Amino acid sequence: MMLMMLNSAGRELLKRKSTTWIRQCYSSADLLSTKELTSDMKLAIEKKWHNNLGDYRFDPASSKPKRYVLAMFPYPSGNLHMGHVRVYTISDAMARFYRFNGANVLHPMGWDAFGLPAENAAMQRKIPADRWTRQNIDQMRQQLEKLQFSFDWDREFATCDPKYYRWTQKLFLMLFEDGLAYQKEAQVNWDPVDMTVLADEQVDNNGYSWRSGAKVEKRVLRQWFIKTTQFAKPLYEGLSDPILEDWKDIINLQKHWIGECSGYLFDLKSSNKNETLPIWTENPENLKHAIFVAVKPSNLINSDKKPEGPLESYVENFLTGDRLPIIITEKVDYPEGCDSYLGLCSNEADVEIAKRFNCPVNNYNRKNVQKEEIVKLAHESNRGGYPVSSKLRDWLISRQRFWGTPIPIIHCNNCGPVPVPDSELPVALPLESVGMPLSKNDPWRNTTCPKCNSTDAQRETDTMDTFVDSSWYFLRFVDPKNTKDLFDHELSRSLMPVDLYVGGKEHAVLHMYYARFMNYYLYSKGLVPHPEPFKRLLVQGMVMGRSFRLKGSGKYIPASEVRMVDEKKNKAIHVPTGDAVVCLWEKMSKSKLNGVDPLDVLREHGCDTLRLILLADVAPTSHRNWSEATFPGVLNWLRRIWMTMHDLRSAREAIGPETKAAPDTEEFRQQDSKLWDARNYFSAGATFNFKFSHQLSVGISKMQGLTNAIRRSDSTVMAYSPQYERSIAAQIIMLAPMAPHFASELWQHFVALPHRLNKNSDEIQWDRGLFDQNWPVIDEDYALDLTFKVNGYESCILKIPTKDLNQLTHQQSLDMALEQNAVTSYIGRRKIRSSDFVLYPGCEAILSITLEQLSKEDKLELEQLGKLHEKAKSKDKSKSKKPKKQKQIVEL
Repeated sequence: MMLMMLNSAGRELLKRKSTTWIRQCYSSADLLSTKELTSDMKLAIEKKWHNNLGDYRFDPASSKPKRYVLAMFPYPSGNLHMGHVRVYTISDAMARFYRFNGANVLHPMGWDAFGLPAENAAMQRKIPADRWTRQNIDQMRQQLEKLQFSFDWDREFATCDPKYYRWTQKLFLMLFEDGLAYQKEAQVNWDPVDMTVLADEQVDNNGYSWRSGAKVEKRVLRQWFIKTTQFAKPLYEGLSDPILEDWKDIINLQKHWIGECSGYLFDLKSSNKNETLPIWTENPENLKHAIFVAVKPSNLINSDKKPEGPLESYVENFLTGDRLPIIITEKVDYPEGCDSYLGLCSNEADVEIAKRFNCPVNNYNRKNVQKEEIVKLAHESNRGGYPVSSKLRDWLISRQRFWGTPIPIIHCNNCGPVPVPDSELPVALPLESVGMPLSKNDPWRNTTCPKCNSTDAQRETDTMDTFVDSSWYFLRFVDPKNTKDLFDHELSRSLMPVDLYVGGKEHAVLHMYYARFMNYYLYSKGLVPHPEPFKRLLVQGMVMGRSFRLKGSGKYIPASEVRMVDEKKNKAIHVPTGDAVVCLWEKMSKSKLNGVDPLDVLREHGCDTLRLILLADVAPTSHRNWSEATFPGVLNWLRRIWMTMHDLRSAREAIGPETKAAPDTEEFRQQDSKLWDARNYFSAGATFNFKFSHQLSVGISKMQGLTNAIRRSDSTVMAYSPQYERSIAAQIIMLAPMAPHFASELWQHFVALPHRLNKNSDEIQWDRGLFDQNWPVIDEDYALDLTFKVNGYESCILKIPTKDLNQLTHQQSLDMALEQNAVTSYIGRRKIRSSDFVLYPGCEAILSITLEQLSKEDKLELEQLGKLHEKAKSKDKSKSKKPKKQKQIVEL
């Protein structure tokens, strides 16, 4: 009775200004009775389906194939920005896509919660950093939940939780026990604003801090390092591992950072303060010929700041046992990035320098030791000997701030540095203090040596760089509640490496390098199944906002003070003054006055619309210019889908209680056939762009193409066409990963349709919810593309039935290529050097042929043929955007 009253009074209710009242009416009434889709209706739909969008939890006991989809976890600043929303929208769409394809998906979320911003904010507010961070986490979690990302919240953790950093400390102790974590005096980068040390990677090319922007100072401090250089060569060579997909220019960035491992780094023990001097040399056998070590005047071993000449101290050559003089000089050819140099008796210039400073010049080539033996001896005596580039340095992890993971080392006058026993982990932070450095917190710092029980011992007061916390977090998500180890090793073998890692390019060097190092280290200990932590990368572009600056001063001004004079030419004026304004697209930020609060968009347009706007039009890897001018495309698409469902129900209800047979007319059969073709064509395209290329924007355009094909159908086809019904089902399911609320509402109406035409088909599970459906599959007899390329130029395309394409082999495709005139005309009398075959099951296949070295004339001829083919292909495409059946269909 109430439902009838709401339907009959709907128009009057819509006139009321209370949005809450309108939403309540929509959530109770039959929404589909209204053909026109409004923002309030979409908000009502989202309220209705909130927290009813399927089960997101990963089931370790499931027999389904496992997929690990991970977005880089955020720092809990307290408020989501558009960059957050974009990256999590991408990962969520992919996680939902994999679930529709029958996978058991791990899609977790946590918090990179240590660091200076929280500490500084807490000090300003005079509250503990822990409390400030927890408040921000709660606030951001609520915002993420409003956006309905399908995270497995049962696996949530924050790196500032002792239950997490207890295992970060355990990882540090493992490195310490293996000689990979060590402490030494070093000249470091000191940030005078943030009052802490920075790694070289955290200082820009002009010598300014990456975070505070302050000019960095040089200081000498005793610091903790992790010996990442020991894994330099495996990390460099691992970038060629075929397991890495879509890393693109990230590989080059990583290679540039690591550098080609063309030499070896050795640690020579110094007579000065029992320190070591790192020496890089191209060939380990040079140690047999060493006569001195040269260092630059800035080297720490030159404590007296001597401008030139020999020092009183020396280093010991572990290979020969000789004492090598140390000479301060700028007059040797130091390797790139090095401030030390190994002088050789076989080098005339080195001999001259040795004589100049009265150093003995003897032929130290006394041992007939081979390179492999030298390297082995260096390893055994903990003197290095690992291949590395001359410029790469070990990872400096010491930080002199409070809000970080305490380094679990106790300094004892009797025993030296002693690791904290596992039973005493975690070494917890004193949370009650506000901004007090650990070095000044005597009750926390003073302790007992676990080795000799001396009460005159002190805890290490440096904390770890936050990159240590994030260097292994992806492994903790595998088993976050484990209280016995870092993670479950068996489970890690089935889940790792991460199948898809989504994040910003700004993390392409530091975070990725540290994460790769840590995973390589754990692989060397047999704890993970593969050295690489991430298979596939999806590096998303930034969300850009339009900013406005006064042309003269460069001052940023709000959009409300700007009047556009010529939109196309990007010309504008400042309304209060009439001054010219420079219009730019820049990364959103408060300082540039170009930020957009995603919650404002959420309140106006809803979650699904916001997600689609971020995904449509622009590839995930490209920057996204945020402009309301792009909204109508998505809004209109959703409106047309809604109208389609409304029209479908009307057509089915018009049939009446008795089911009638489909019209036996040529026109009906043609429309039914076109829908079959369109559903397969656009489904294959959308699947390819989700599964293989991750060009989600192109996938959306394919779905919009399917909508267009569906909208061309008349009411008779809606009422009687099985292909129409299949197309609608495919449309809703493919929309669901990006707009789950809207798709859920559509599915509810779809399965309630009278007169089901595919009721006996396994393709549509009529009695099950949307998120229990399967992703659309291509019909076996539908013809897909087999593309032939010669030296990069597309020569022709064959249409192969899906059932045959999915089984196609490299040799079969090559044999078929050599039967095509379009291919053989490219090849001519030239010889084939190689061929490469790539199969994308259910989508397409590509055979690429490379010819032997070509003459200039041959290259010109191939180029001309390629241009002619592309021209013909473009001309064919311009005639119609609808899928066209190819004439040539090959049955294998």
